[in-house]
Amino acid sequence: MYLGLSREMFTALERGLGAEAGVSVADLELLEPLLAAGHPGLRAKDLAAAAEWQDSRVSHQLRRMETRGLVTRTRDRQDGRGTVVCLTDAGVAAAKAAQRTRRVLVRDLLLAPLDEAQVASLVEVSGLVRARIAATAPAH
Repeated sequence: MYLGLSREMFTALERGLGAEAGVSVADLELLEPLLAAGHPGLRAKDLAAAAEWQDSRVSHQLRRMETRGLVTRTRDRQDGRGTVVCLTDAGVAAAKAAQRTRRVLVRDLLLAPLDEAQVASLVEVSGLVRARIAATAPAH
């Protein structure tokens, strides 16, 4: 049940984000922390931590996003070994469009079929499950 629902929601999000904002779910996972950080952006390591991704995955995704004009990467002036990632104007626009699209999709696909009590139950159960996952996750 859960895996099917999860897969179907992910597929719907991926399709909707691509059609409406021109980005993927993976793009959005990096665009959001960058949008929240504002200027001058985030160090790639901090972005990886925010997205809970491995450094190598972030690096590969950023390369694709940079090619598409969503982000820029520059050497960290404070630490020449690090990289600072910034959103371009196109990246800011894509992030905002993707956030709007995600809100609409979650509302229409997940919340619209539920009444208020069911939404409250969903929020409660989701919180319990997330707390359980966090409590049983291995320390990094």
